[in-house]
Amino acid sequence: MGVKSLLATFIGMFQSLMGVSAIVLAYLLYYNPDFLAVRTMLNLQEAHVAFYMMILFMVGFFTTISGLLIVYEWSSRS
Repeated sequence: MGVKSLLATFIGMFQSLMGVSAIVLAYLLYYNPDFLAVRTMLNLQEAHVAFYMMILFMVGFFTTISGLLIVYEWSSRS
């Protein structure tokens, strides 16, 4: 494996991890569990939660797909 391939795989996996983290944060904003009150910590109003969830889910989805495609493209070249 070349250095470029290894770096691309690392970047793709990191990007996918960031996307999944954004989706998990969107879920935590919606669910707002008692042991980890994210909505309370971020001081978000109830009326704005749906908008933040939509933005985080869309960004997370496209970031995850993009990261996986980077890994797939560089792994198929080898």
